[in-house]
Amino acid sequence: MKKFSFLPPTLLAVVLALGLGALAHNISGGKLADDFQLVSAHSQTFTDQEIQGAADAVIRSFKNNLSGATMTELRYVDSNASVSSEDWAKDYGAEQGVFFYSDFTTDEFFAPRNNLNPNDTYEYHWYVVRSDGGSWNVVNSGQG
Repeated sequence: MKKFSFLPPTLLAVVLALGLGALAHNISGGKLADDFQLVSAHSQTFTDQEIQGAADAVIRSFKNNLSGATMTELRYVDSNASVSSEDWAKDYGAEQGVFFYSDFTTDEFFAPRNNLNPNDTYEYHWYVVRSDGGSWNVVNSGQG
């Protein structure tokens, strides 16, 4: 008769703890650093409230999609806003567009999944659009 072997209870507890920790980490989403800053010079295109609304859309997207990353700074760039001279928002079927850069650091879970180095800082860009004065939506983001 064959004897079945089981993991010792201590080893089983460690494996479960690591697995649950990784799962909780993946569910938690991206986060903002304690000293997070939204940097925005005066805009000739949008009001402070409009920029804040677009920034809120970026932060929501970041928190939902970049688990294991910590955003340290978000920068609004008025010269890259969608205006008549370079109306990139129309490429996304929208009337207005806002462009942001962000800096974020990676952790030991996020970095390997995304071919990045743990505990390094990276820059990300965000395209955010709206129409008819409606809600801002992130339509494109990434490095480069």
